[in-house]
Amino acid sequence: MKSLTWSLIYISTTILQHLVFAQVNNDIALLNAAIEQDLDIAASSTPMFRASDDTQRNNINNMVLYWGQGDFGEKRLSYYCDQEGVSIVVIGFVVDFIGGPRKSPILNLSDNCNNVENCIEAARDIKYCQKKGIKVLMSVGGAAGPYHKQNWDPDLFAWWMWNKFLGGTDKTVPRPFGDAILDGVDYDPESVDGLGYDRHIDTLRQLYKTQYPPREYLITAAPQCPDLDYYPKNAVYNILHPAPKYDAYPDMVFVQFYNNYCSASAHQTRGSTQFNFDVWDTWAQQRTKGRTKIYLGVLGKENHMDTGYVSYEKLTVILDDIRRSRSFGGVMIWDAGYAYSNTVQYLNGLTYGQATFKYLDQLNSGNAKTAKAFDSINMAFKDHRVPILVPLDSSNSDLPPPPVPCTGLSFLLLRSVSGRVLASSLGSSADSVDQHLESIGMDGDDPINPGSRICLISNLNTNSVVIGYVYNASIIDDQELSEFYI
Repeated sequence: MKSLTWSLIYISTTILQHLVFAQVNNDIALLNAAIEQDLDIAASSTPMFRASDDTQRNNINNMVLYWGQGDFGEKRLSYYCDQEGVSIVVIGFVVDFIGGPRKSPILNLSDNCNNVENCIEAARDIKYCQKKGIKVLMSVGGAAGPYHKQNWDPDLFAWWMWNKFLGGTDKTVPRPFGDAILDGVDYDPESVDGLGYDRHIDTLRQLYKTQYPPREYLITAAPQCPDLDYYPKNAVYNILHPAPKYDAYPDMVFVQFYNNYCSASAHQTRGSTQFNFDVWDTWAQQRTKGRTKIYLGVLGKENHMDTGYVSYEKLTVILDDIRRSRSFGGVMIWDAGYAYSNTVQYLNGLTYGQATFKYLDQLNSGNAKTAKAFDSINMAFKDHRVPILVPLDSSNSDLPPPPVPCTGLSFLLLRSVSGRVLASSLGSSADSVDQHLESIGMDGDDPINPGSRICLISNLNTNSVVIGYVYNASIIDDQELSEFYI
C-alpha cells in the first residue's frame, strides 16, 4: 500500500479527536478495562509447550525449529533455546540406520559435532534447553544419507534409538549426548519406501512405556504437504496411514509447506487455492480423532535451495486463515539459522523467528472480551466510512504498546474496516491497494479487525508514508459483529 500523505493522516486524527472523544469516551474506558483484563489473562499463562498438558496442547503459540546442519552461520543450540517462544527443537539427522556397531544408527550434525559419538557441546545445550521447558527431539532421515539404500529391521532400529538417544539403559554403544535424554523422535524419511515405519514406531512406543519413573515422550513427523496421497517412494505415507494393529500415528506433524505445489506461497484467502492445510486438518480429525496436531511448516528465509518462502506479512495472513482449524498447533520453521538471521522489514530489528512467535502469541491470547468492547464503537459509527485510530506512543499510557516495534507511527484500530477503506482513507489509490493485497493472497474487502495495530512509515524520498504493516488482531469470533464491517 503506497503513497499515503501525511496531511491525510492529520485529517484522520482530527476526525478522531472531534468525533470519537465526544461520542465514545465511555467506550474507550470500557475498552481499556477489557484490554487490561485480556493482558492479565495472557500474562498468567505460560507459553511453554508441555506434551502432558492438554491445555498447552490446545495452544497455538508453539514454535518448532530444526537445528543441526550447521550451514549459513547457524549458532549453537543454546542460542536458539534462549529465543522467546521456542517450544520444541528438532535435531537433524540420524542419516544411517544400521552403519554403527551392532547395526546401531549413526548421527550427522554437520559442523556442530566433529565426533558424532561424543557431541559434548550439543549434550550440554540439550540439558540447558530442557531446563527451560523446551522439548528436544532427534530427527530420523533427511534429504541425504546412507539410509536411502539400507535394509533395516524395525524392532532393532527402535531398540537402538531408545538406547542411544532416549531412556534406554544399554550402554554397550556410546550415547552421542551422554546422559542427556531426548524427548522423542521425529521422522523425516524422504524419497524412500515406507515399509516398516509403522511397526518401528509402535515398537518404540512400547519401549516408552518401560520408562520408570514414567516420562512423556513424543513421536512427530515432517511430511511434505502432498504426502497424504500415495505415490512411490513416499515413506511418510506409511506413518500417516499405519496398519490398525500399530500405535503409530504421530503426536504432531510438522508439515513442510514449501518446495511443492501446495506450499504456503500458494495460499489465497478467496477463490481456489492449492495450499492444503484444510486437508491435513481433516486427516487429523478423521484419522486420529484430533489427537495429532498440525504445524504450519515454513522456510525461515528465502534461499537458493528451496522454494515457497513467504514473507512475514503473508505469513500473518495465512495464520489469520488457519488459526481456528481444530488441529492447528503452531508453526515449524526450517531452520533455526534461517529464522534468526532474516530481519523483517519495518519491525525495528526483529527477525522472522521473533516476529512469528509474537504474532502466534497475539492470536493465542484470545481477546473475546476486548472484541465485545469494540461493539458499541462500531454501532456508533456504523454509517460512517472512516477508520478510527488511536495513536500508540510512550505518552499514551492508557493503551497497551504495540506487540511488535514500529519505526514510524503506531496506531490502534478501534473499529473494523476493510484493507481498501483503511488505505484509501489515508490517500492510497484503490488500484495500488488491490495490487499489494493480491501479492500476499488477500482481497481488498477482507476486514482488518478492531484491536489491530497499524504501523505507518515515513518515506522521505517521496514525501509520503506507507503502511509498514497491519498487525491484524483477528479477534472477531462473534458473527454478530460482521454486520459492522464497512
